[in-house]
Amino acid sequence: MDRLFSEDSLTPRGGLSNWSMLRTFHFIASEGSITGAARKLSISQPSVSAALQRLEDVVQHPLVDRGPRRVTLTHHGQLLYSETQRIFRAVQRAEEKLRYDGGVLSGQVRIQTVTGNASDLFDEALRLMHQRQPGVSFRLDVASSHKIVRNVAEQVVPFGVCLMVQPAPMLDCRLILRSEYGIFCGREHRLYGAMDVTLADLRDEGYIGFSCSEEGSAPEPLITLRDSYGFGSNIRGNSADFSEVCRMIEAGIGISILPLVTLRKTGRDRQLWRFPIEDCSLRADLYFVSNPQADHSPAEQAFLQVVDEVISAMPDAAIAD
Repeated sequence: MDRLFSEDSLTPRGGLSNWSMLRTFHFIASEGSITGAARKLSISQPSVSAALQRLEDVVQHPLVDRGPRRVTLTHHGQLLYSETQRIFRAVQRAEEKLRYDGGVLSGQVRIQTVTGNASDLFDEALRLMHQRQPGVSFRLDVASSHKIVRNVAEQVVPFGVCLMVQPAPMLDCRLILRSEYGIFCGREHRLYGAMDVTLADLRDEGYIGFSCSEEGSAPEPLITLRDSYGFGSNIRGNSADFSEVCRMIEAGIGISILPLVTLRKTGRDRQLWRFPIEDCSLRADLYFVSNPQADHSPAEQAFLQVVDEVISAMPDAAIAD
């Protein structure tokens, strides 16, 4: 794939069809920095900066906001990055099809997932796919449910694992986990062990949130659950990573809404206190989502078959106790 995107001699240097400029921008966006892109491309930082400047001149919009160490995509940069992701994915898929001779599969299966994914079905699908096709690699990226649904719908990524209030239209949504949520605090919190706490007592408490949920509203149930009970106005910390959210709760920094099954699987339920609030029932469903209109690579098709097989063989695993 790198070779296909490194040759730009057949395209005009001033046009958006210049693969070299698009390739450079793609790595700037994916790496989050000029330095990271230069390292990935094995070229100098000035060359990366010059390519970015030429591309911004072509589109007549700034594509990144430059910070001291990292760059942030502008609105136009995000639009272009979505397109370059599709281009790179199409080229990668084409290469995998050309390499595949009906024998041993190779290539990569990319999946976006919410943090704290505790689905046994998903774990079994990964295990079985690796056992059958050891030449296939995986890339798992953490994102919000809102972003995952959008990226699968737009074919930026082939698969996603996300929380949804109800299955998304036009997508193939397979239920892989029903999960109950609770409101928790850590041992260092002043309300640890309290038995007579009400929802009203918790509304002004410091809250630890998932930063990935800030990228969009529905279909992220945790936002609805949080807002419907008035939480979140006093943010004391946030992270996109489940373990780091738990770390801040354990330190007594604030309370949060967490999935019970994930806490049990990670053993963190022993470190946290779940407030016994009778009138607070919090549930959400975890789905494996794919786009039936997508042109999947041989490796992706094989993984879809494994997912279907696992879900059919282990239907009860989607119901958490």
